[in-house]
Amino acid sequence: MRFNLKTIIWIGFLLTTGLFLGGADGQGCGGKSVFESMADDGTDEAKLEKARIALDDGEYADAVEILQDLCGTTLSAPTCDPEVVSLYASAFAGRAGLDVFDLIQEAADRPVAPGSSYTLFSAHFISPTSVNVSDMNSAVLLLTNLPARTPDQGLQLAVASVVDLVVLLGSNTGGYGSDGRPNQIPTVQELDLSVIEGVALISRVLRDVNDMGAGLTEAALGNENISGHIREIQEQLDGANSTTLQSFLGSI
Repeated sequence: MRFNLKTIIWIGFLLTTGLFLGGADGQGCGGKSVFESMADDGTDEAKLEKARIALDDGEYADAVEILQDLCGTTLSAPTCDPEVVSLYASAFAGRAGLDVFDLIQEAADRPVAPGSSYTLFSAHFISPTSVNVSDMNSAVLLLTNLPARTPDQGLQLAVASVVDLVVLLGSNTGGYGSDGRPNQIPTVQELDLSVIEGVALISRVLRDVNDMGAGLTEAALGNENISGHIREIQEQLDGANSTTLQSFLGSI
């Protein structure tokens, strides 16, 4: 497995923020915060520390609940600082099953190509549920509504957007096989008529594709490793309609 310098820096970022989700044992980075015993239930600082502990332990539902109390339920206008918004988005993404470190490990030696790049992600979400679709949408909404994103938050948006795309399409293909290929290919008419959470499927696909491009531009990571796979998917689906989307799914 080969990691270049930019990927090593990237992994370092993931290890220090809520974007590092899951792990080999599904328990996050592991260990307890040194501040855990000092938490005071009544302060925002204590709530934030509890949310970090929950993320670290892989208790994403708890983290969502705690951060909801700090940031509110209006995802287009969270009431917390941008750094906390990133954690809130990570909690939703973690609850949907996103494990960034596993993806980075697999991406390092996988060739960048249309089918290969997509199945890098889809093999991790073989049975996406409506809850997964909703959670990933929440993560993306939080990140897109930040007034200004840092490069790290741009990276987070790119990853969240491609995973949102994968779970969204998977919910319309009967899921994916163990190889990440769609179990069923919808007709063009089915794709045209599909509405997810009140939004036309193709509109949400195009939103995700645009957000992938925006996030990668902000992260300024080039096309190495996982960023190259995201860019490949983004370019394949840029400006897609239902016909080209069906063709894309059939080519995976």
